[in-house]
Amino acid sequence: MEGSLFFTNTTPSTSVLKITDYKYLRLDRNESTNVAELVLCRPKQYNSMDDDFYNEFISIYDEIQNDAKIRCVILRGEGKGLTAGLNLGKIAPLITGDSEVSQSQNNLDLFRMIRRWQASLDKINKCSKPTIALIHGACIGGGVDMITACDIRLCSSDAKFSIRETKLSIIADLGTLQRISKIVGSGFAREMALTGKDIDAKTAERFNLVTHVYPDHDTLLSEGRNLALSIAQNSPLVVQATKLTLNHADDHSIDEGLYRVALQNAAFLKSDDLNESAAAFFEKRQPIFKCNL
Repeated sequence: MEGSLFFTNTTPSTSVLKITDYKYLRLDRNESTNVAELVLCRPKQYNSMDDDFYNEFISIYDEIQNDAKIRCVILRGEGKGLTAGLNLGKIAPLITGDSEVSQSQNNLDLFRMIRRWQASLDKINKCSKPTIALIHGACIGGGVDMITACDIRLCSSDAKFSIRETKLSIIADLGTLQRISKIVGSGFAREMALTGKDIDAKTAERFNLVTHVYPDHDTLLSEGRNLALSIAQNSPLVVQATKLTLNHADDHSIDEGLYRVALQNAAFLKSDDLNESAAAFFEKRQPIFKCNL
């Protein structure tokens, strides 16, 4: 997977890894609601991130994309918080490199590793299924990289956020700096990134890093699941195409976006889901959608 694409300026999210025995992540599928919950499941390690975590993330998001029964994803963590970010103890040897090989080779290996980690979190953004991040407790460093790639972010009142890499003399390199200005605005993005300070839930809501703050973890879970269900009950074809249209609009002009959505509706508007919507409306029942991208 470390081929020539790692040396281009194109998205790294085309990287592929197949893992069958997950230790850092758990995917809880609910076929009755078409909502899956992706759970960071190492609470004793504060859901910290290392090379194995990112490899699992690449594999599990490919499973999500390829599972037609999944229409919406909830991303959450077990334990006291979402994630404490990088596990520095495990990562340090990967950064310092191997004394038996040249500095040039160590640099190349580090570059490839960073591109693979970027690929893992970029999968969230490129996946056509929407992802809702539910944040409680700490969301530090790589956690901010992760949630800024999500479509919607909700948190409980105890949540705290930090681009902690700055305080560790590291440039945040997995997506935060590329995405956060579009979410919170340039001024506050720079304040967060240049100070590395902790941001509380109220401040995060004020600057639109999260759209809602809930009083406790249980309410966060309940409201997040209700939101995911309301998305999953819509036509998956339309939801997924809408997400991709919004993604396209992030870095294209209005004219380019209008042209794209005209082509998209010309291709997909006359779908079975459209017919089902009309039939359900006149028959006064819930529609049963079947189409996917």
